[in-house]
Amino acid sequence: MNRENVTEFDNDNNNNSNHWNAISAGIFLDLIKSFEKNNIRYFILRNYEGLPEINNSKDVDIIIEPGKYQVASKQLLFVFKKYGIGYYHRIKYERVRCFYGIDTKKRFSIHIDLIEGYLSKGFEVFPFELLYKNTIKYNEFTVLNKPFDAIMLLYYKVIGAKELKEKYVEKISLIYQTESQMIDAVLVETLNKKCGLIIQGALKNRDYDKIVKNAGLMSKTSKKKAFFKRPIYTIGSIVKFFVEKIHRVIFCPRKYQNFIAIIAPDGTGKTTFIENFQKAIAFYYVSDETKSHIYHHRPMILPNLGVLGEKAGIKEQDKDFTIPHRAKPVGFFNSLLRMTYYWLDYFIGVPLLLRKDVQFDKFTIYDRYIYDFLVDPHRARINLPYWLRKIFTKLIIQPRIVFVLSTDAETIYARKQELTIEEINRQLNEFSKLAKSNKRFVVIDAALSPKEMVDLAMEIIIKRFTQAIV
Repeated sequence: MNRENVTEFDNDNNNNSNHWNAISAGIFLDLIKSFEKNNIRYFILRNYEGLPEINNSKDVDIIIEPGKYQVASKQLLFVFKKYGIGYYHRIKYERVRCFYGIDTKKRFSIHIDLIEGYLSKGFEVFPFELLYKNTIKYNEFTVLNKPFDAIMLLYYKVIGAKELKEKYVEKISLIYQTESQMIDAVLVETLNKKCGLIIQGALKNRDYDKIVKNAGLMSKTSKKKAFFKRPIYTIGSIVKFFVEKIHRVIFCPRKYQNFIAIIAPDGTGKTTFIENFQKAIAFYYVSDETKSHIYHHRPMILPNLGVLGEKAGIKEQDKDFTIPHRAKPVGFFNSLLRMTYYWLDYFIGVPLLLRKDVQFDKFTIYDRYIYDFLVDPHRARINLPYWLRKIFTKLIIQPRIVFVLSTDAETIYARKQELTIEEINRQLNEFSKLAKSNKRFVVIDAALSPKEMVDLAMEIIIKRFTQAIV
């Protein structure tokens, strides 16, 4: 493989230009050829200008004809394998299947969505047959014609995102100048007359703020029209949409969650590791850094006891965090109350926040976790037997992977002198004991460079969180 064709992950330059290259273009073209060979009708939705050599978006949205998903997905995985891509990750939202082709050895990633028809929460405003009749050829592949390209862009961004970026405004305005008659007709057909006329007038006056303000009305009227055209079909689709969402978010979060914790003594470079780890996840999942949601120590559904004490006027909150062991542990009864209070925060907050992240396939990452109460209870002023603290930790949802950053005490102390070498060694022994207790714990040598540490972590993440292409 030519090294110039391999995407590089750069911590300081994580933008879309890093993702799309000669391999990406080859995968895209071969996939399109396989669709045509297997008589799968399709078209590219939005942002196709520049393809196959250039992709100005993070992904490629391909609408395929309903009923052809199984064949289309097999073709996509076959093409991934042809180009030596080792793993793939798939996430399903209604009729959208998001595929990520990932290979850490090549430092390569690609995101392709296969969309079986075009539905929004069970409502089919634009049937596939209508859209396919309005396609044209562009650079050897099929896309929507200009009027429908503008219409779909308008509906998707306004109804779905409730915003229109300037680049989309310019594109829609340019097309509307020459295709207003057809666009106006579709607006009246898919909305009602009143709403259609509002949007028509706003388009003519380039008043896109007005269009965005009427996003709710557009959504309501278009869904109402779709329902009355095919009521039984729409009811079935709506029920299916909600059943899938409830199953994914409430009943089956573990199957979809990307739940990670990162634990280590202070001074191991944990903060730097997390920052670079977050960028690496964004790179391999062809996203931005919001793909990962970082939580510090605990969910914080319940406030710190110091905050409560200050509000109650008991005492001023101690905000000197530079000395972790500045306060003395409290007695057994108070320790039990403190432990129970913080445990409740995990018990209530972790599943609640996990479900929010699961909805959007985000990574849930904890900087420290409840294991801190096992390794360093002194930080939280807790003085309870180890076995009792362990019971509390066992009653909380466990991350799928816990990265334990570890090196020798002298190296850690040289980086940060908050703890004594004796205390650092004690904590290292406790972390080592934890790491041996379950395969979810993975030790990473903190003496390595940040890039090497992140590379090791990503190899483990990809192997455990994605599927191998065989």
